[in-house]
Amino acid sequence: MFGSKSLKHSAGQLNKNLTLTAIAFGRIDQRLRHHPLLPAILFRERLEASRACAAVDGHLIDPWRLAAELEGLRVVPLGSDVFERGSSVDAAHAAFAQYQWLVKPDEAQRNAIESALGWLSEHSKASGPLLGAATAFHAWVEAGHARAPMRAALIRHWRRTDILHFPLPLIGARAFIADAPWEPSEWIPCFLNCLNDEITAVENRTRALERSWRHARLQSGAQRSTSRADKVIDILAAYPLISATCLSDELGLSLKAAYIYLERFLSDGLIVEVTHRTARRLFALKELEPLREIVRPPKRPLPGRKRGRPRKSESQETCPPDENVDIRPIEPAPTFAPINYEELERAIDHAERVIRRHRPD
Repeated sequence: MFGSKSLKHSAGQLNKNLTLTAIAFGRIDQRLRHHPLLPAILFRERLEASRACAAVDGHLIDPWRLAAELEGLRVVPLGSDVFERGSSVDAAHAAFAQYQWLVKPDEAQRNAIESALGWLSEHSKASGPLLGAATAFHAWVEAGHARAPMRAALIRHWRRTDILHFPLPLIGARAFIADAPWEPSEWIPCFLNCLNDEITAVENRTRALERSWRHARLQSGAQRSTSRADKVIDILAAYPLISATCLSDELGLSLKAAYIYLERFLSDGLIVEVTHRTARRLFALKELEPLREIVRPPKRPLPGRKRGRPRKSESQETCPPDENVDIRPIEPAPTFAPINYEELERAIDHAERVIRRHRPD
């Protein structure tokens, strides 16, 4: 669909993509409305949408790294030099800026979003909410406006027009890749197709999260009638990251009881602890285990080492060799016969005589 096509063929593609996208919107709204895991799903999808928007602009970042940055966790540095680490910082900054537009815009950003909503409302009067959103987005960018306000406005537009009943970030980010067409007859079907692909990806990630949730509930074991284990699993699934303090507040448990549940599920392998700490510990379902690999463990002193910088004499001490290391004697270096340069010298003398013979005086 990215090649040059006739207007008639583009119109047929437009009708097909519009129908498929409308069906996909209805399907995802019916599935996620009143879903018990909706907060966790929205958390994941906002990360994915921010990552996709930054990737279109050339800034690649892992969504788990972005999640760690948003939670204020220290991440494992990327790259082996200053340039690579600077690139990762730029990517995180770009993704965070997109996340702010989509989730928590400031006052100036809200004014720009309201302006974009006006364009969406105007174009939707004649074409409907889906096709009107596509034409409004194209006209908005064609007029020289930034894409971020319109992306954030789309989330509000889906809810205002009752296409969705929750703020799911479906924004068609891949419609702005480098090789995407820009003629309206080709770009509008492309944008609708990108929305359809995003909905399919949301459904796949939702199924994976549901499997992790159901597995944790099944493996939590037989409980007494007064047990809160299932409720703890439900809270862990609903909240992407949660501490024992937050869990105790949500369920009305004591802090000690909340830690008992979390430690038991952690030992059973049902949940993960993502912060590598003994204080300010955050827990999540196994589905968020990649986040643990991103977070950098705190620096801890070596066992047996005293406080402060080690003495110079101690730092220069050599470690005793390991007894299990196979130490073999070093073989003598190979010796070669001396090189004879006589033939090379004769060739150089002959070349010099020839040059002098033919050199003009």
